[in-house]
Amino acid sequence: MIARRVARRRGRLTLTFVLSVGRQLRLAVVDAPLAGRRMRGRSAAWLAVYFVSAAAILGIVAKLVISNKEKVVDAVMRYVMPDDWRATATFLFKKLFATQEQAVITNAALAMSLMVVTITLFPIKEKVSATLEVEAKLLDEPFDEHPLWFEALEEAKLFLAMLAAQGTIFWIGYTDESWRTTLSLVLSYFVLFAGVSLDFLSPVLQRHRQRYSVMIKSFAANPVLFLAFGALFSLPAIITARVLAAHTDWSHSTQLVIAFGVQVVGIALAAIGGTVAGAPLLADAKRRTRSHLVTRVLAWVVFVGLISWNAHRFYIVGTSINHKTQILKCEYDVDWGSFSADVPSALELALAIKGDSITVGVRFDVTIKNPTTIPVEIEDNRLEVKQQDQLIAMTSLPRVKVAPGATEKVTIKLPLTIEPSQALRIRELITTKDWSMTLWLHVDDDWDFPIYLLEK
Repeated sequence: MIARRVARRRGRLTLTFVLSVGRQLRLAVVDAPLAGRRMRGRSAAWLAVYFVSAAAILGIVAKLVISNKEKVVDAVMRYVMPDDWRATATFLFKKLFATQEQAVITNAALAMSLMVVTITLFPIKEKVSATLEVEAKLLDEPFDEHPLWFEALEEAKLFLAMLAAQGTIFWIGYTDESWRTTLSLVLSYFVLFAGVSLDFLSPVLQRHRQRYSVMIKSFAANPVLFLAFGALFSLPAIITARVLAAHTDWSHSTQLVIAFGVQVVGIALAAIGGTVAGAPLLADAKRRTRSHLVTRVLAWVVFVGLISWNAHRFYIVGTSINHKTQILKCEYDVDWGSFSADVPSALELALAIKGDSITVGVRFDVTIKNPTTIPVEIEDNRLEVKQQDQLIAMTSLPRVKVAPGATEKVTIKLPLTIEPSQALRIRELITTKDWSMTLWLHVDDDWDFPIYLLEK
């Protein structure tokens, strides 16, 4: 049932205990879900307290969101950013997240709501786990707990790590490249599953003087248990989110109550399931040592670097878009009826055969509506135009001023270079609606920020 592995470390032999794949799978999908059968009076009472507390916290959040949806977002943005940035911040929030894969946003919301409960209720979760360990006689060793302040510090580091991970996934997914969208989706699921496992498999190990830096090694050595546990206890909330997404006729309050209700039940069951599934990992964790100082320093450099990089990215985006807010608030519409092209004559095609290429002009009108009370001036920009995922041209919106509440029409001209033999494709370009247009705003010396004006 347990595989023993000898590893050489720091010039000495270390014996590690790695669970067999079958044992890992059984712990994750059988023993953990049925952990309630091992409960007795005190552990059941603490679980009830934990359940009610988690329900109260998420209930308060739900009530605030339901009663003050717009006010909550505005209050958060007002706290984070200066007063004159409030409209910018709210608009930026909506613009950024509109381009993300919906599952990425759902997974991030589930992960962060879990972390809210973790940060606020970790002492109660510890009581649930500790009483169950004693009553079910999961381990023969006495408790050797960290001080409460150290546990709080560990949970804070985990929270920051989750923020860094979610921020990085966000920037990976903020693109129109399909492979990056897929990567962000896969990573979002991995982070969600890992977050659940770290949160609920860890208490029984922490109670015996283990820290996250060592526990992660044991989790990595038992990946089937680690990922299967996280996936299983995340599944109800994920399925619920998918069901709610399909019922757009349900009120926002109904959807939120159902989503948080399922989340609370999942959290309560994971608290006892993680204790039962995590206890067998102690033998392996106790035989592992902390990493070399160089490794720990490198890990901290990566950790702090990711947090700093994400903070820098969001800051420079906010700073730049604060000056371009009115451009973002404008409404853009392509007038397909104005689409035309300079179709080359037979003589021009014949003369172009020697050069194997010919450049023709394509033009169409874009209507810009300014719904704000402030005049808007389109600044320097870069417009990327694609058709059927093929880059057609790189151009820019011409400089134009749009009065408050007014609408202006600008003509965009694209030089299109093609092979003479493909001249007939111009007709296809005119008649096909499979276009995408991305307006790139200069944000930093080596980075332009995309605003998707038109998507396929």
